[in-house]
Amino acid sequence: MILRLLAFGVAVFLVYRLIRWLMDHLGPYGGPSDPGPAPDQPIVPCKACGTFVPRDEAIQDEQGRTFCSPACQEKEVG
Repeated sequence: MILRLLAFGVAVFLVYRLIRWLMDHLGPYGGPSDPGPAPDQPIVPCKACGTFVPRDEAIQDEQGRTFCSPACQEKEVG
């Protein structure tokens, strides 16, 4: 009886791990996971916090400094 219960527990655990592995590797809709920004797109660091953001999403001030958000820009300026 105990051996059957133990085998059932191991089987449930293995099915759970298989489902988690499939979800991690196939992404939310069965396709490949989001690869992130294109490799040829340059990324720049935020002057205030150091977070790297794609250049076309960064906020640039008149001195040419780049920021990841208006909050970081305000933190650096004021």
